[in-house]
Amino acid sequence: MSNPINATILSLVLASSLPTLALESDSDQPIKIQADAAMVDEGQGTSIYRGNVIIVQGTLQVTADEVEIYTADSEVIQIIAKAESNSNKLAHYEQQTNEEKDMVTAEAKKITYLVQEKRLHLSGKARLLQERDEFVGELLYYDLGRGIVNLNSGGGSERINMTINPKKDK
Repeated sequence: MSNPINATILSLVLASSLPTLALESDSDQPIKIQADAAMVDEGQGTSIYRGNVIIVQGTLQVTADEVEIYTADSEVIQIIAKAESNSNKLAHYEQQTNEEKDMVTAEAKKITYLVQEKRLHLSGKARLLQERDEFVGELLYYDLGRGIVNLNSGGGSERINMTINPKKDK
């Protein structure tokens, strides 16, 4: 299975059986933001937060050096969390996926969360943890609604890495 296409297909098949939807109650919670500085343009539906940014909404938590939030019709449609390019730090995302308190945790140099589409795009040292399974690559696309993970090495010398654990008996 050395072919990267086969590895991607395997990740799609294995990940598709994992529980994935975030708690519905999260979207009903207020969004709380902390940062060193902010620029909000209500007319354009954009806001940019810089410096040790922490965003919390229910069980959703995003931390990064910089976060851009895009809205339309008073709804958040996209969140982009970035680490400084010259830093070893990574942007971080986590959210509880169900009432059993299973968590999805992701980190990368840049995390794009397409809120309405329930998709995460991670680039630069991308890592996704879901329950006990781990996915690592340069580029990672995760469809939270369908449970599909797509990994790519980004053409570099690093290969993708996955750890899929057997299901626990409940």
